[in-house]
Amino acid sequence: MAGSVLDSPSSTASGNDPSRTWWQRTRRRLSGDFHLTLMAVFVFLATLALLPFLIFRTATGDYPSAFVNGGVLAVIYIGFGYSWLTGRTEGARRLIVVFLAVISFYMIVVAGRFPYWMFPIVVANFMLVGWRFAMAVSVVMLLSVGLSTQLFEDPSDTVSFFASIMIVGLFSMVFALNTNFHRDRLREMVSRDALTGAFNRRVLRDDLTDAIAWSRRHGEPVALALLDLDNFKRINDEQGHEVGDSVLIELTRIVHSQSRKSDRFYRLGGEEFVLLLNHTDPEGARTAMQKLMEQMRTELRSPAGPVTVSIGLALLHPEENWSQWLARADQAMYRAKSEGKDRVVFAE
Repeated sequence: MAGSVLDSPSSTASGNDPSRTWWQRTRRRLSGDFHLTLMAVFVFLATLALLPFLIFRTATGDYPSAFVNGGVLAVIYIGFGYSWLTGRTEGARRLIVVFLAVISFYMIVVAGRFPYWMFPIVVANFMLVGWRFAMAVSVVMLLSVGLSTQLFEDPSDTVSFFASIMIVGLFSMVFALNTNFHRDRLREMVSRDALTGAFNRRVLRDDLTDAIAWSRRHGEPVALALLDLDNFKRINDEQGHEVGDSVLIELTRIVHSQSRKSDRFYRLGGEEFVLLLNHTDPEGARTAMQKLMEQMRTELRSPAGPVTVSIGLALLHPEENWSQWLARADQAMYRAKSEGKDRVVFAE
C-alpha cells in the first residue's frame, strides 16, 4: 500500500513524538527553517558579545550603558521568542535590524562611544534580512551618524572609516545574495521530484504532520487525494519510458492548473501522486476532484490514446496520524481500481 512507501512507523510520525528529546525536536525545527536558524545563531553571538558588557557595566555603576546593553538583548530575545512561537520571522528580523541601527546612532552620537559596533551590525543586517532592506537601513544609519557628529579629528580617518564599512557592507551583501541563491537551489533539489517538479516524499510527511496540527488547532477541514495512473506499466512497456515520463509531466501540469495556491502536490513514487487540499470540506473536495477528473479526461493522453487516473480521497479524521490518513486514501484508490478505474472513490 502507498501508506508504507514513506517507510516510517505510524507511532513516530507526528512531530510531537514523545520519544524525541528536547534537543532532537529543536534540531528538527531549526533544520527546517533557515531564517529561524540564523536568528538562533545571532541570539547566541549577541549574548556572547553583550552579556559580559552588561555584567561589567552594572558592576562598575555605568547604569546608562548597562541599560542599553540589556535593552538590546531584551529586544533580540523577544524577537526570537516571537519567531519561535509563531513561525513568522520576517517582522522580528526587521524590527531587530532597525532597533540596532537606532541604538548605534544613540551610542555614537549621544553617548559618544567609538563606532566599533557598526561593523558587525552592518554584517548582521545583510545576514538577517533581504539585501534591499538591509541596504536601506545601513545607508540611513551611516548617513545619520556621519552627518550628526565628527567621529575622528582627522577628516582622512573619517573617510577611511566610512570607506571600510562600505566595503564590509558590499562584501556582506554579495555573500548573502550568493548564499541565498545556492540555498534556494539546494532546497529545490532536495524537496522536488527531478522529473515532474512536484514535491517529493521527503516533504510529504512533514507537510501532512503540519496540516494535521493546523487542522486540529483551528478546526479547519483538510482532505488528501491519492492519484494513480491506470495501466501505466503498459504505457512504459508498449510505448517506451520517454512517453511514460511525458505522461507524468503532463499529469503534474494539469493538477497544478486546477489547484489553488494553498494546495500541495507530491510524487509519492512511480505513477502515484498525492494532492493535499488544505481548508477543504467534503463538498469542496468532491467538487475539486470532479473538475480535476474532467480536465484529465480531456487533456491527459499518450500517442496511443487517452490515459485515465484512479483517485482515492480521504478527509482527515479526528485523532488519526498522517500514515493512517494516507493509508485510508490509498485504500480508497484501490477501491477505485477494483470498481473499474477512471473514477474518484471517497474513503470510509
